[in-house]
Amino acid sequence: MVKVSRFNLLAFGINLALIPLMLYVMISIMSYFNIGVRDFLLISLPTFLLDYTRAIGKSVVLPIYEIVRKPPRLTYTPIISIIIPAHNEERTITACISSVLENDYKFKEIIVVDDGSTDGTYIIASKFKGQIKLLSKPKGGIKAYALNYGLDFAKGEVIVTVDADTIIARDSISKIAAYFSNPKILAASGNLRVLNVNKNLLTRLQSYEYVVAFDIGRRLQALFRTLLIIPGAKSIVRKHILESIGGFDPVLGEDFDLTLKVHKIKGRVIFVPESYAFTEVPETWRSWFKQRERWHRGQVRVLIMHRSLFFRRIFGTPAIMGAPDMVLMDILAVIIRPTWFAYFMYTQNILGVGLLLVLFYLIIELHTVLSAFSVIEFLSDLKSAYLLPLVSLFYRPIYSIIRFYAYICELLKPSMRW
Repeated sequence: MVKVSRFNLLAFGINLALIPLMLYVMISIMSYFNIGVRDFLLISLPTFLLDYTRAIGKSVVLPIYEIVRKPPRLTYTPIISIIIPAHNEERTITACISSVLENDYKFKEIIVVDDGSTDGTYIIASKFKGQIKLLSKPKGGIKAYALNYGLDFAKGEVIVTVDADTIIARDSISKIAAYFSNPKILAASGNLRVLNVNKNLLTRLQSYEYVVAFDIGRRLQALFRTLLIIPGAKSIVRKHILESIGGFDPVLGEDFDLTLKVHKIKGRVIFVPESYAFTEVPETWRSWFKQRERWHRGQVRVLIMHRSLFFRRIFGTPAIMGAPDMVLMDILAVIIRPTWFAYFMYTQNILGVGLLLVLFYLIIELHTVLSAFSVIEFLSDLKSAYLLPLVSLFYRPIYSIIRFYAYICELLKPSMRW
């Protein structure tokens, strides 16, 4: 059974108490602006169906599951190969390699693939010779090829990929080994945190986003066996599975593509919340925009590539629930919400409707943060929780616009770049 702190329980209790408070606030606003019950239900329909019911579900299901969950013990000690592809990563490669070497798991091998670097990456990595396998690809820049090259030299039963701008916690590998004692588990996602969190406002917003996305999103998806993306910054797959599906494909969204392939062979994909990695995120809005555009163009492309998921129930829960839910929540909802709200703001009291929606999404975000506080292991991970209003009213709307832009661009003119 997972050790649950008093703070976790307090956050759980406050989250439940927030439900009647939300209803009281909404009724008060309706009364003040003379908005009828029917109009209110119509205005808030997408919010209730797409957002609020999910927020309530998360606030109840996840904390209870966390209380009864029993993390596995380390009874299985296979060789685990950690592959680090590195293309021009002289600034971060030392910290990355050191973090893996410092892991307390003994049965590991570290494979660093210098992927055609033109800086000092290879020279710096060569200082660790004798402790790592250092490989070099003369022509590089495509991560999937570097990973496949490293896979050819890997001896481990389990493959862990770690980006060169990422460091992992000291007990990270042993936590993975404990979960993979179950032979039915074929792939897993680690738990990501932001390394450069204190750089500026943007990195703090992303830190907030990562905690919610992993400790809420990934936990819930893993619970219902609908986890569709294991992040490239730290992915875990059994070696024989990678070999059977032909390794990593050089497609936009290679981590999404890999996960769907594992699902297609009916493999179980899990989330390992105790296996932490800390990765660098974009520090400028321009680089953040480019990263997210690439992510969501890749999302559309991979969904099209694996469209058979939607038509063949033999793929199980990921096909019946996971992929359709992703299309609804990540793609269609981006169009449905603003269109719906714009109509009612035009036909109703614009100030009243606007205030209702603002409060609605602030309360939903508060539910989400309290849900995260009720399950996270380290409270300091959510030290950016004070940014809740900014996340709800600025960051997420801007992100929705970027996602919409990426989806339209990919559908109209498919991208050929990695």
